[in-house]
Amino acid sequence: MQVESIKTTRNVAIVYADAASGSRSAATALQKVLQSQQPHCRVRLVNITEIFDHHRLFGKLIRSSIHYFNWQLKRDRSFDLRGLINGTLFAHDLIGRNGIRKMAAFWQSFYPDVIVSVTPLFNPVLYRSAMEVNPGVQCITIPVNFNEVCSRYWFTPKVKQYYLNATEQLQQQAAKAGIPEQYRFRITGLPVDESAYEPAPADRHFQLRSIGLNPEWPVALISFGAQGSHKIRAVVHALAKQHRQLNLIILCGKNKRSFRKITALQLPLPTAVYSYLHQSPILFLHLSDLVIGKAGAMTISEALITQKPLIALRSRSMRPLQKAQEDWLTQTGTGLVAATPSKIAQAVTAVMTNETYKHNMQEHSHKAIYEAAAFIERIGKLNQVQRLRVNKMMS
Repeated sequence: MQVESIKTTRNVAIVYADAASGSRSAATALQKVLQSQQPHCRVRLVNITEIFDHHRLFGKLIRSSIHYFNWQLKRDRSFDLRGLINGTLFAHDLIGRNGIRKMAAFWQSFYPDVIVSVTPLFNPVLYRSAMEVNPGVQCITIPVNFNEVCSRYWFTPKVKQYYLNATEQLQQQAAKAGIPEQYRFRITGLPVDESAYEPAPADRHFQLRSIGLNPEWPVALISFGAQGSHKIRAVVHALAKQHRQLNLIILCGKNKRSFRKITALQLPLPTAVYSYLHQSPILFLHLSDLVIGKAGAMTISEALITQKPLIALRSRSMRPLQKAQEDWLTQTGTGLVAATPSKIAQAVTAVMTNETYKHNMQEHSHKAIYEAAAFIERIGKLNQVQRLRVNKMMS
């Protein structure tokens, strides 16, 4: 029997965490492409807290950790980020077989054939809980960072899982962590929403007018991810001080305080301000000429695919998580990193008029979303071949 001939239904769970925004963005992008390309699959998005809530103590701990992390993101401050990561790993290691069995109850309602995780730290327990229900479940981890910030953040060789790595640095770190070669694969980037590959809207001028912007002026999209940032206001003030003919689309995310303060500003520039968007912000990327924000892995990836240069504000408190991305942005020449909001404002015109950024973005463009989807499909088929062989032997 050839693998390509198998068309029976498979259950694919894509597990994400609501820490920052990259994990959910990657999960949603994967779900959309799998559902469109593989209609014989049932694809379900799973918030990791839904699984861990079956372990009352650990579930509360994880929810509190995610909430605290997001609180820090909004304020761009962190008290011992590495300590928080190490504490989470320590709590993870305390979960015994009984705790894993409790969490396995989640999978009774959705028998998993393939699990794809785009969240770090918790994958050994996550995968073991699914193996309680289906010992043959195939596990795939897609790191949504450009590097691993510390040991065991992504790479955990004690539990069998495939890794789809978006950078050579991740590939090397996986090898150093002891991941066998047959379980680490290189994809050309991070998976982003399919709509990022579409051309800019033909009615761009109309859409800009509909949100109160001047279609004759360039557009800067300001976004610091789903959690937003209190630094958005400082960036807006700097832009308004140095520019007279510039539109601003400002995404404040879940930062309600920032949204209230931004909407209350009397700005001399045409501005469209939004709070948290449940849908992908790709349309706003298509409408823009450049992006201003942080060097998050998904922010960089979405800007890259939509061919919009990124000016990133250098992170301080989240430096352990974002330094590799800031370095990549600078080294590839697909954007730049600015130390202050004032430096961002100074760089806007240069970034928009310098064709080198566009050329570099074209060089580093990729279709990793389709590579990841094809790999998930292939692994799912191999799993079914093995299951059919076992059933045949038993019969």
